[in-house]
Amino acid sequence: MGLPWSWGHAIWVTCIVAPFVTFLFLSLRLYTRGFVTRSLALNDYVSAITMVFIICYSITLGIATHHGMGQHVWTYTKELSAEYYYWLGVASEFYVLSLAGYKTALLLLYLQLFKVNKIFRWACYITLFYTNGYLFCNFITEFLGCDPPARTYNKSIPGHCINTIAANIAYGVGHMSSDLIIAILPLFMVWRLQLKSFKEKLGISLVLTSGFLAWAVACARFIISTYDMVSYDRTWYAGIGFMLSVLEINTGLICGCTPALKPLFHSIKDHSQRWSERYSSRKHSTSGRTGSSASRPMKSADSFPHMAPKDSQSSSTPRNQSVDHEAYSYRDSNEKYGHAAPHHNVV
Repeated sequence: MGLPWSWGHAIWVTCIVAPFVTFLFLSLRLYTRGFVTRSLALNDYVSAITMVFIICYSITLGIATHHGMGQHVWTYTKELSAEYYYWLGVASEFYVLSLAGYKTALLLLYLQLFKVNKIFRWACYITLFYTNGYLFCNFITEFLGCDPPARTYNKSIPGHCINTIAANIAYGVGHMSSDLIIAILPLFMVWRLQLKSFKEKLGISLVLTSGFLAWAVACARFIISTYDMVSYDRTWYAGIGFMLSVLEINTGLICGCTPALKPLFHSIKDHSQRWSERYSSRKHSTSGRTGSSASRPMKSADSFPHMAPKDSQSSSTPRNQSVDHEAYSYRDSNEKYGHAAPHHNVV
């Protein structure tokens, strides 16, 4: 940032966006393991610690852009060169720790999923030993590769250093080979599982072998870094290589989070179905009550005799009821002329 012909802006954007996306995936993973399945394991804690290393690496790499990273070599001064190699060494330490973290987390996840197979367990242990072994050597040689150590970032100090080109190539091969082994390992177990369909087996394989994505990024970074070692403008090409290294470690941790998210998707699907069924049942019950009141038949005039016409009231007399027509006619005639109707004694 502020230096001419610099990759600084692109590196800064990568160092902000990539960890943010990775943090979202890690949060979903920890939520799934902690609250959905309630099965937090060692690999989850290792992933959380790795996230801290990734954030530290992104911060130190961003600081390095203020000290010459990504700038053309002909713009360097002696002081700027010393600052550049110092911050490069600090950032590289967090890079190595991030690599060890996400690779270890993936292998521990495999051991948790397929621990019943003895041969597979030993394959994971050997890969774990190989990966952390060469990364430990890488971590040591970052600052102890020169005698005295200060010569690592200040070449004007008298002393000697190891062959950094050969060491970086060896470590790059270690990064690519370990990523490839970690990506292939679960395939042997997935295709031996007794699953219902080929589609389900293929889906699990794609999720567990998403580490191929991290391997592809590691290969791209290795190609750029190797060319950087033999080029004149090393500091400018180093900016591209370290930008890819940010993508490498973040992609690796994201690949380790994706297999743990399946229970979360199932939980969301189940909740959605329950909410949908509950909403449908309420809708049907409401429409049922409205329909029953609308389709209720009107009561006949028999139920409301005071509202029925006189003809209907007289016609509503039951047929089997006997009527004394003579008594009715006698009563009507007497009432007409003011005489009281005589009482009839019913025998």
